[in-house]
Amino acid sequence: MGHFALLECQGMRTTLDALSVAMLLMAAGSLGATFTLQWAVRTKLKLRARRRDHYPPISVLKPLCGVDEGLYENLVSFARQSYPEFELVFGIADPYDPALAVVQRLRSEYPDVAIRLVVHNEADPIANPKVVSLVHAMRIARHELVLVSDSNVIVAPDYLQQIADEMADPEVGLVSNVIVAHGGKSLGAQCENLHLNTFVLGGVCIADLGNVPVVIGKSMLMRRGELARLGGFESLRDVLAEDYLLGQRYHDAGYRVVLSCHPVRTENKHLTFTRFLARHMRWAQLRRWCALGPYFSEPLLYPTPWLTAPLFVQESLSASMWALAAAALLTRIGSDGILARSVTGRWPSFGALALIPVKDTLLFGVWMIAFCRRNVQWRGNLLRIGPGTRLVARANDDLQDREAHAA
Repeated sequence: MGHFALLECQGMRTTLDALSVAMLLMAAGSLGATFTLQWAVRTKLKLRARRRDHYPPISVLKPLCGVDEGLYENLVSFARQSYPEFELVFGIADPYDPALAVVQRLRSEYPDVAIRLVVHNEADPIANPKVVSLVHAMRIARHELVLVSDSNVIVAPDYLQQIADEMADPEVGLVSNVIVAHGGKSLGAQCENLHLNTFVLGGVCIADLGNVPVVIGKSMLMRRGELARLGGFESLRDVLAEDYLLGQRYHDAGYRVVLSCHPVRTENKHLTFTRFLARHMRWAQLRRWCALGPYFSEPLLYPTPWLTAPLFVQESLSASMWALAAAALLTRIGSDGILARSVTGRWPSFGALALIPVKDTLLFGVWMIAFCRRNVQWRGNLLRIGPGTRLVARANDDLQDREAHAA
């Protein structure tokens, strides 16, 4: 009996040893994938678009909902564009939205800027509220070139010049921009900015270098005629990832989808850690429902769980194994810090860097939960998504139906 127990113990130890080796190999692959993403960011940001002095009129469509942090300053950066002819077109659903006062202030302080506003008062329970506002804003926009711009971005005075140059090529159908996060006073905001400037930015850049369009809707420039032929915003009312799907439509139709290396800033100053996790839960769900294959590869971009798992699997580890794990974690933290410094010009805070292992582990958990979760919370709307991020029913409506049935 003792002989069999010994064999069983040895077999268990062999299994744990093999598992530890497998995890260390995953950790090495994960660090390699992380470095590849960072190489893609540096490669993309070194590129410079060729100036063509192509300045057709542009309608900037801005759907608004509530007053985001720094909203007025963000809008001012658009009013101050060094561009021959452009208009700002705002779409707002609620006639009592406090964003209306911000638009009126902008109008009074920049009377020379063409500013148009539509308050559409449409609240479709199974629709993307941003796209609904875009549908209405498009109806009053005057120009052929239309630029979709989110409310939480701030741009340099030459922003419109830089992206309009890309549209001089008739083969280009859609232009988006690299997004760089700044600010970060709360710990949640610092982690958000660090994640956007590494994981998210790296994923977009490496996809672009591989000629796979991954469009982020914070900045999208298109021709309205081509957009109409591809179904227009109206055809995207019932999907949540309208930006990604637009990029796919243009790509499938034979147009070039360009990622401009001209950075657009997004400010995150006081985001809580809970909201940080909630935002990335939503984004993970969108990626899961849009591109399941790439989604399965995402755990390779979170090295920390693979680096630390052997420490919990093995009963005892040699000093060299502990040293190796610690060195790998420090390499992970340092590489992310260096990349964030290169894209923003500032080092992340010590607190944000120290939280990278925690962030990796929590977002790995978010990745697993998002695989089965279908309810999405976004700007006060509780939505339910399915394949292609199509909105199928609001989760709170489902709950009310079940409660009514029970009663």
